[in-house]
Amino acid sequence: MKKIVRQQNYLKELIDAQENQPLSKVALRCIIRSCLEPLLDEPEESVVLHRIINKSGLQGLLKRLEYSAVESYDFSDESEHLKEKVWANTEFLAVLTHRFVAITIWDGKTDNPNYVRYYTIYNSKLQNEALDIIARNTDVDIKDFQERFKPDRRDNVLMNSSIRKLIMNLDEAAKDAVLGFAQVQYEKEEFSADQNIREIAHEVRNQLSICDLYSEIMKKHCLKLGIKEESIINAAENISRAVKMAGNSLIALKSKEKPVIKSYKLKELISNACDLTKVYYEGKNVECILENDLDVKVPVDENKLSAVIINLIKNASEAFLQKESDAPQNGKYIKLKTEEDEDFILIKVSNNAGKIEEPNKIFKEGYTTKENGTGLGLAICKKNIEEMYGKLLLEHNENDYVEFAIKLAKV
Repeated sequence: MKKIVRQQNYLKELIDAQENQPLSKVALRCIIRSCLEPLLDEPEESVVLHRIINKSGLQGLLKRLEYSAVESYDFSDESEHLKEKVWANTEFLAVLTHRFVAITIWDGKTDNPNYVRYYTIYNSKLQNEALDIIARNTDVDIKDFQERFKPDRRDNVLMNSSIRKLIMNLDEAAKDAVLGFAQVQYEKEEFSADQNIREIAHEVRNQLSICDLYSEIMKKHCLKLGIKEESIINAAENISRAVKMAGNSLIALKSKEKPVIKSYKLKELISNACDLTKVYYEGKNVECILENDLDVKVPVDENKLSAVIINLIKNASEAFLQKESDAPQNGKYIKLKTEEDEDFILIKVSNNAGKIEEPNKIFKEGYTTKENGTGLGLAICKKNIEEMYGKLLLEHNENDYVEFAIKLAKV
């Protein structure tokens, strides 16, 4: 009888050998995007080999790869290409082109859940060490790729320099990638430029996450027969609105604009904002209840109020995932209703995901209960509402339901 000898996880040994300092997961996503996005924007003859278990923040990018003209192979445990499930929690991305070869390998065996250990190699003969390890555990002809893609290092000095700089300055690069151009605008101001960049970055990230998710929905629908044209049109309109909001936030940062307060129809504004949030809870057994019959006008900044409503509903949908043990298995809901009293227009957002712990801290900057949270969301929401001469309050916080209230002046 032939003796079966299990393979070892030699990818892990490469990580051990390079002895790099731990890398934040945000920075890791920067590296992955820096390798893939140029290739997807301008496809060329190439191949991508990847094993990405934690796809948080990368779903849209990986979907683009899946439906692009770029040849790619997924080596997840469910892949038909694997001989053995030997790599456990080790992940990797290898991008091979005639211009460059970039390989990154990582695992989460660190003391901090937000950091990973990693190995990287760019345009070096040492790339074959990692590719040989991958080749031993698959029926894909990796040797052919190694022969076809032999980049000339002399043509890639600038790329190599840029990527190494990115790795050395990863935390700063995460901000600079979105808002680096805005730093100069604030250098001579009395208030903190860094703080304003972080706040706007948070808002931009929320809006662009909607773009990514709706893009995925459009692609899935396109693959189905008998698709209703309205689904594509609605998704495209929501993407357009979200992109416009993100653009306006960037413009406001650059020009230091104050809120643009005008009179808007509340019913229409609420409806448009809620359309943008459907992607957060649809298909997750959560009912969204909208009681929006108040036919009045309110003096607000349209973009800022919409951003607050989106943030509150997004937080509510995420609360069900965070508190699975407390939240009901059935009857989950997020409710948004509008009311009127003598002095105020009220917008109330509630959910039954369970009470908030330490409610006195939720509006404080930097406080978060999310693994990858920034602690800026509710602090920004409160500031935005106060700039419109309103108030944002946590009005009810018990296990039966949690409710936030936005109080705005009447026209």
